[in-house]
Amino acid sequence: MPVAGHNPVRTGIYFDVVAIPGARGQELADTLIRLFDCHPGAIYQRGTSPDERVYFITAPKTTSQFRWPPSVLHYGDGETQSVKVPALDCSPTSWSWLSYPTHRREFVDCARLHELVRQLRNWEALPDPLLPARTPAPNGQRPSGGRRTEASPD
Repeated sequence: MPVAGHNPVRTGIYFDVVAIPGARGQELADTLIRLFDCHPGAIYQRGTSPDERVYFITAPKTTSQFRWPPSVLHYGDGETQSVKVPALDCSPTSWSWLSYPTHRREFVDCARLHELVRQLRNWEALPDPLLPARTPAPNGQRPSGGRRTEASPD
């Protein structure tokens, strides 16, 4: 973890990251905090807006084992990316830790997180607040918006 501010760290080496948008990410973080008696592993978010992603740090090489809904971004073994991680004790004001990594539990349990994600319904029905919405196409035409691209993990 960085000593101060936030630094980009490559995923897939020291840890993987699952990024879940908005209220769903908050809901899952709260559930994990309750399930693991306030020690679910490392969870943080950038900003306080309800549209911001919540980042769950999992053990290395764990996220690619699962199939995630389209709005859930995952970075790790198969999707190595640089993800900004805030310092533990003096992170910038736009970042906040929802749960610190501890000796008891350093990483979020990826299998449990995936299980909780699967229990939530209608992932595809809700638009990802950080990705542009597709506009409906007239009858008989392909929808506009082209291929869906994933947002940057920072």
